[in-house]
Amino acid sequence: FLENALRWDELIQIPLLQRNVQEFNDILTSDDMDMNVTFDDLVNLVPSQEGSTVNDTSTDEATEQVFQDATQRLDLIINSVSSTFSPSTIQNLILRASKSLALQEASGNLTAIFEAAGNAPRATAQYTAELLQYANGVLAEGYAPLFQNYASFEPVHAVDQNKKIVKAAEFGVLSGAIYEDAIPKANEIGHSVVAQGKTAEIGWMVTDSLQDLKDFKGDETTPALVRTIVLRGYDASDEDVDREGLLNTICTASPVTLYRDDKSIVKVHEGMLYIAELLMREIEPFIESTAPSHKIVFAGHSIGGSLSILLMILLTKSRGISFVTENVLRVFTFGSPPILSMDATSNLKRIANGEESGDYCSILGAFDLPRSIVYSYSQPWDPIPRLFTRYDPLYPLIDDLGDDGYTPWVSGPPRTLRPIVKTIVENWEGWPSYRDNARSKLGQDYRSVGEQFLLLPEPIRYLTDRLVSVNTAVPEIDAVYSISSRELLPALAEVFTLETLQISLVPVAIRSFIHHFYPAYDAPFVAFASLLGENNASESGDSRDKD
Repeated sequence: FLENALRWDELIQIPLLQRNVQEFNDILTSDDMDMNVTFDDLVNLVPSQEGSTVNDTSTDEATEQVFQDATQRLDLIINSVSSTFSPSTIQNLILRASKSLALQEASGNLTAIFEAAGNAPRATAQYTAELLQYANGVLAEGYAPLFQNYASFEPVHAVDQNKKIVKAAEFGVLSGAIYEDAIPKANEIGHSVVAQGKTAEIGWMVTDSLQDLKDFKGDETTPALVRTIVLRGYDASDEDVDREGLLNTICTASPVTLYRDDKSIVKVHEGMLYIAELLMREIEPFIESTAPSHKIVFAGHSIGGSLSILLMILLTKSRGISFVTENVLRVFTFGSPPILSMDATSNLKRIANGEESGDYCSILGAFDLPRSIVYSYSQPWDPIPRLFTRYDPLYPLIDDLGDDGYTPWVSGPPRTLRPIVKTIVENWEGWPSYRDNARSKLGQDYRSVGEQFLLLPEPIRYLTDRLVSVNTAVPEIDAVYSISSRELLPALAEVFTLETLQISLVPVAIRSFIHHFYPAYDAPFVAFASLLGENNASESGDSRDKD
């Protein structure tokens, strides 16, 4: 970090800086520092030559063996990728660098250096000063300066934490439970499983639980029986579903009209609509069989969350807005891609008036649904909430293929993942049809809907990931911030940048998978929610003691 920032090789011959160079070299080589692996070490762990292969697999070898070889290659580096510069080390380096630069400026040494050596050191020092100012700003003020261009970005207020964090964490656990042995995990959090099934290759689960309505809306304690419909995302480990067929349906992302009137045209992902309509036929009886006082919640991880929103909209179309606003408490989504859009001409007035930045969501508004009926949560390094949008970093995997139709990411430098992915797709019989379908339909510009929430790590961890090295492990959640659906994706693209080149490199690819996998929305969220609960209980006790 510091060697690159200060470009020591160009400045090492300047006498007045030699003392500082030695000081930072001592830091970088200190045995007390928790720095085990650098990017250079990672590069040397695996072959990166253009012609490298996973092994000498012949074209008739089973695809399963190819996946095993690829997994072994990734396993070789995953622990090393996670063992990078620690946040405490980076914070120490930033503070030491800032102090050193300040001493040089105060003593006038920098002026003498520039006069003696020309403009190159001046530009380097200016770059270093700006970099340190940026880092110190994050350390001092957290995320506020990073998101200063996004007016809707704000922390979840204390009065809303039970609704938007504690209760959401419960449904995050439930959305992950459906990938596992669901009944024991659902029971642990007070949900009784009513039914389970699979429709259109999507796993689903229906539960009943006793909830307090003030955890969803209102301020008065009101117990109610709540029926929750949980939808699973794409599960590559489930051998009982047609995974290739489901993947093709997911990539059939062409927009089709879902709703039209004289003011609005709402469009939806074609493949998701097909799945949702089949799911609704299967699940609607569990909605119809509820008592008048029974309330409903939809929840899901990944495309399960996207389908949950769509089921709620289909329910609005079939049963009417009154039924949904009176009976559906919330839709919770976790790491879910957008699948809805509205023609620009049908919404120009609202955008011009700035209503999209506030409490209004035009897509939900077209159905007379409030923005607050959908709560969507994203890990900031999870690429899937950017899928099917103009900010999608994954689409170029399909769009940037070689003339052979199998070599990915032909633009740019050689990458370790290139031969791995090429070998996998060469042994996938369905690749040509998937590739052609995805090429023509995957690149879209759908928009997020509802209230959006970012599960943010501590700022020093952000600096470590952003400026130094990639740590694949899901970090502890330090804060939960809300942001409008209109500003979510531009903000992520600016602050938590996931470019096509980055995501095709092994460390970022591994981090992207881990930060999307359902456990990223389970244990870290529950731990943060539990800590909030403990702090709130402590503050309540202190308040009573003062009274």
